[in-house]
Amino acid sequence: MNNCICYIGRPSYQKNTLFLIDIVDAVCKVLPEIKFLLLGVGYYSPELEQVEAKIKELRVSENIELKPWLSHDETLRIVKNSMFYLTVARYEGLPLSVIEAMSLGKAIIASDVVGNKDCVVQDYNGYLLPLDVQIFSEHIIKLVNNKKLRAKFETNSRKLFEEKFLIDNRIAELEKIYRGI
Repeated sequence: MNNCICYIGRPSYQKNTLFLIDIVDAVCKVLPEIKFLLLGVGYYSPELEQVEAKIKELRVSENIELKPWLSHDETLRIVKNSMFYLTVARYEGLPLSVIEAMSLGKAIIASDVVGNKDCVVQDYNGYLLPLDVQIFSEHIIKLVNNKKLRAKFETNSRKLFEEKFLIDNRIAELEKIYRGI
């Protein structure tokens, strides 16, 4: 799975899966060996038929695999073994999948939207990008081809996770606040 890029999200408007297929097409014209895994294609996937039709239309079925709901452990194993984590969501709350990818020390390429901005620091643990196929594909290709940069982002992702999201650290911060009152 070393040549796989992972995204978790049901085929839906929010998760912007049709846009993802355009990115797969653009990236695989340059790097045909790259595979994308879309995890979480489950019971509620309102755009699944459109996504499958677009995959067929663009002839990228060899480059993207739609995976059904998996156990949490299996999902984390797949994310851990991927090159990096990708999200192209139109909007997010606090994206748990991004936080989990950070906990695994994965570099992140994310849409520049609320929620993702709480997790990704531009050029530190990944990229926050506008929803533009060319910009996303260029950054994906850059990160695929630059192992040193990817390793830097991975280290920083884990560090940022520990600083901002590790529960023990959050509890300690809350205790400081309460003691100061």
